[in-house]
Amino acid sequence: MSSGITDTARGTAVVTGAARGLGQHFAVALAEAGHDVAILDLDDASATRELIETTGRRCLTVCGDASDPQDVHSFVAAVRNGLPPTRVLVNNAGISPYASFVDTDFALWQRVSRVNLDSMYLMTHGLVEDICANGHGRIVNLTSSVVWDAQARNMTAYTMTKSAIVGFTRALAGELGTQGVTVNCIAPGIVLTPDIEDRVAESQLEIYRNRQAIPHITAPEDLISTLLYLVDERTRMVTGTTLPVNAGRVIV
Repeated sequence: MSSGITDTARGTAVVTGAARGLGQHFAVALAEAGHDVAILDLDDASATRELIETTGRRCLTVCGDASDPQDVHSFVAAVRNGLPPTRVLVNNAGISPYASFVDTDFALWQRVSRVNLDSMYLMTHGLVEDICANGHGRIVNLTSSVVWDAQARNMTAYTMTKSAIVGFTRALAGELGTQGVTVNCIAPGIVLTPDIEDRVAESQLEIYRNRQAIPHITAPEDLISTLLYLVDERTRMVTGTTLPVNAGRVIV
């Protein structure tokens, strides 16, 4: 009898924003765990596809906007036509522009909301019936530890969307529980992705280190075990929850 994430016939895992960074690590880990993988990203995800194909799993990559209804519709059709049924959805796509609230004009507010929230709605709504179809499915949404952090600066729009994701997750978990589908959040702290390396100064990273119980910046690899725990078929009684992975970030 197969059990847990080691099963080699696990269906398809869909990951948004997996061309690089945390999404890429998630996609490869899911392939190593036995899933075929489908990726929707604005950027070319061929590097991720090559990594996945070395595991022996299939990978579909589509360049498109997860916050655009037509792009999502076309992507979902391609997944249904080209890969096994979807059993896992990881809503990873998102942006985190730094701007004070005073400098956050309505266009930026809408852009952050569109990328971080509309994409989650569109992807989940497009695939929810597929995920529910066999009485077992997993949805994992990426929020952030910033939702608990009153010291965060220049992140009001981002924090608003990440707080909304927690509420969305809880509400959807309540709807889908009777169908054997769990819906959970992962809430990273600062994660040293290529994007963060490009945008965040070492002095700011040192501030984060000093506010953590473990004085090291989280790497993408540090979140993989949490993802695999949440998508494991044995984790059937964990739903509607948010798991912080933030090195014991101290919130005062």
